[in-house]
Amino acid sequence: MVMLAVLSLIWGASYLLIKYATHDLPEGWVVLARTGLAAAALWAYIRWAQPHLREPARDLWRRPWVALGFGLAAIGAPFLLITFGERTVPTGLTAVLIASAPIFIAILAPVLDASEVMSGAQWVGLGVGIAGVGLLVGVEQIHTLGALMGALAMIGAAAAYAVAGFILKRCYVGFSPVVTSYISIAAAFAITIPFAAAQPPSGLPGLRATLALLVLGVVGTAYAFVEYYRLIHDAGYGKASIVAYTIPPVALVYGAVLLDERIGPATIGGMGLILVGVYLVARGGRRASARAVTPETEPGGPT
Repeated sequence: MVMLAVLSLIWGASYLLIKYATHDLPEGWVVLARTGLAAAALWAYIRWAQPHLREPARDLWRRPWVALGFGLAAIGAPFLLITFGERTVPTGLTAVLIASAPIFIAILAPVLDASEVMSGAQWVGLGVGIAGVGLLVGVEQIHTLGALMGALAMIGAAAAYAVAGFILKRCYVGFSPVVTSYISIAAAFAITIPFAAAQPPSGLPGLRATLALLVLGVVGTAYAFVEYYRLIHDAGYGKASIVAYTIPPVALVYGAVLLDERIGPATIGGMGLILVGVYLVARGGRRASARAVTPETEPGGPT
């Protein structure tokens, strides 16, 4: 439970730090710096502290297209979409919309994993969660086209996280959390280079943006993703998925206290519906797996 609390505080603050970083830098450069710092930190850790992981980490080069697909879904696409969306979407609302990722897992599972079947609880959870997303987007974000596009970017990021879980489950079973984190982040760094090149910065970032990028890269990406994958390995996906319930309230508090963001009734109601939907989806999925003849390997990606 201590690690769940730590991850909630880190990832809840990440949305705030992204907001700070984008004050001085374009979206592509924020993601490029974040993934570059994280990949460098993880490679240094592998090289000097865990040399036995060098060989598994070379899977990045042995299967580059798999790594690029994983990096795009797990890191590249969601980071770019979240950073773009935060130009117009409050930090707390961002976290609430991202929490809908397990709902997309339920939608995609029957298509991407033949062993998955939607249970009754999952269908109910799916409907409740979609209603929550609709409440947030329809009531909170419909005021301007830019805000609506930002909210849709967050929903796209949640869908990408869901796809990443299936790729991880299929292609990286048995890999160390450090190695899977390094592969996905390093691949995402390469993917982000063209986006950064298309958005040259107008100047150097200030001290606040620089510090935000350092914390985002080393703590919010390198450290947090490794610990999340390790938590899944040690405690199981069910317990690790609790972090989806705890990040939104933390992010809402950060945004309200430090950025003076408004928390309206639609935000509270939408968050409640999404989290209830996520709970029903996760509970229904675990029960369906328990009834299966062949036990299923639990997915190991951030969702």
